[in-house]
Amino acid sequence: MAENKPGKKKSARKLFTRPEHCNVIIAATMSAGKTSLINALLGNEILFSANEAATATLTRITHNRSLRQRIEGVSYNQQGECHERSNNVQSATLRQWNSHQAVKYIELDCRIDSLRKTVKPLVIYDTPGPNNSQDASHKHLLDAALTLPGKKLLVYVLNATQLATLDDKQLLLDIKNSPALASGNQIIFILNKVDQLDDERGETIELFLEKAREYLEQTGYRQPVIIPAMMQTSLIAKKVLNRKSITRNQKHRLQAELERFRENKFSLNEASHISVAIKRKVRAELKRTLPENKQSDMFDKTELIQFIAYSGIRTLEIFLSQHN
Repeated sequence: MAENKPGKKKSARKLFTRPEHCNVIIAATMSAGKTSLINALLGNEILFSANEAATATLTRITHNRSLRQRIEGVSYNQQGECHERSNNVQSATLRQWNSHQAVKYIELDCRIDSLRKTVKPLVIYDTPGPNNSQDASHKHLLDAALTLPGKKLLVYVLNATQLATLDDKQLLLDIKNSPALASGNQIIFILNKVDQLDDERGETIELFLEKAREYLEQTGYRQPVIIPAMMQTSLIAKKVLNRKSITRNQKHRLQAELERFRENKFSLNEASHISVAIKRKVRAELKRTLPENKQSDMFDKTELIQFIAYSGIRTLEIFLSQHN
């Protein structure tokens, strides 16, 4: 239950400054799957996806090893004053905060098990991307994240089914021309929703990775790092692995992708545009022996762990863990 406890006023810039951390800034246009990516990292559907134009907020997620089963959070207004505080944040809490006109910044503390071993402490920023309403505050908050002091890694989510939209190209150009990519900061790309491509119509992973590479290079990004992924299905697999309930539709979606995974579990890793070292780490996880005579209506723990490695989220986790 959220508690109303007004706190000491802080400037918004000071509030979101973590110079001793590596700031991981996640950006995307609407419907690319940015929320699914963050939820997949967290292993649960904490952040909600709003397909409609929503109030712009900037959310910072800090890994806190002492928090095992709960998430602590605070929402702030534009001036950096505490709006509301909760010691047990749920998805409904974030929905309420995101829809409140006064809330511009949200801070979450939680344990991110998949990132527990990192070269440098990581802080993840969920930024508002362009939306159909063209709300200027969205760009203002994204710019605030891009100009944070300290080391930055940008993770940009591309929608494999909607490459090269006008909003997407403009956002890529804005980021390319921002100070965020100076001073050795890096950007990597997640080609999301590859599970929605139709192989029978010639929509192969390899073809769409090449399309993404050409598009990014034409936009000014040379030799881009691109990870093909299916973040929503990754999240479903993690929920099953963590014994969380899933819907019937989610079960059917996971079963369908497991069938494709069994045909060639190395396909996404081999096609990805990443370093050889990371490919080898993922391949090592994929080479473990799987159960035989798998029943299509049952989920096996070993297979789910390998599917998560196959789905792209594990590749991103390894990349984040090694980044400094």
